[in-house]
Amino acid sequence: MLEYWPWWLGAIGLAAVSVLNFFLVGRLLGVSGSWAKVVGWKDDQERRAELKSLAEDRGDMEDALLAETLAEFGESSLEELDGGSDIDMPAQTAAKSKQYTPWTVHLVFLLSMFVGGFLAAMVSGNFKLELTLSPIHSQIFGEDWEVWLALLFGGVMVGFGTQMAGGCTSGHGLSGCARLIPASLVATVTFMTSAILLSFLMEATVR
Repeated sequence: MLEYWPWWLGAIGLAAVSVLNFFLVGRLLGVSGSWAKVVGWKDDQERRAELKSLAEDRGDMEDALLAETLAEFGESSLEELDGGSDIDMPAQTAAKSKQYTPWTVHLVFLLSMFVGGFLAAMVSGNFKLELTLSPIHSQIFGEDWEVWLALLFGGVMVGFGTQMAGGCTSGHGLSGCARLIPASLVATVTFMTSAILLSFLMEATVR
């Protein structure tokens, strides 16, 4: 029988990781979102190139916009620009740049979970490689190729569901619910209820 850490210690650890991730990275914690970023690393590189190009051409673009504004509305339009636009644009640009996180950051986050789990297992003395599944899983899906087919199908459905819902148990259940985001509250209730009902269904099937 494995000896697990106390629940309160796990709660402190999850809360610390979620809070630190938000303040250091500027984003909510989400495993499925990080995995999507790592898988789409090519799209990430293209986006970085676009942002770099926009930053380099920003001066020329501002000059062109200013010239067109003067030609269309006259010098009186400069007063409106001085009164509001110059203040709002930097704030919007800073907000957009804060939301962008390179895919390498997400990769480090995912690898850290594996390293942390490995170190915890080694320290507790419970580390071992095992390919067998639980008895209840074997009774329902068998022990041959059907097992791997069920695992593959389950993984695909989890990936599809997290993308459709915009997050997983960490993004919605941990980060989203802590911030009382309505979509996260609904998503968490949905997948927790589904998991509970499925566990009862599996137990009834075995009996």
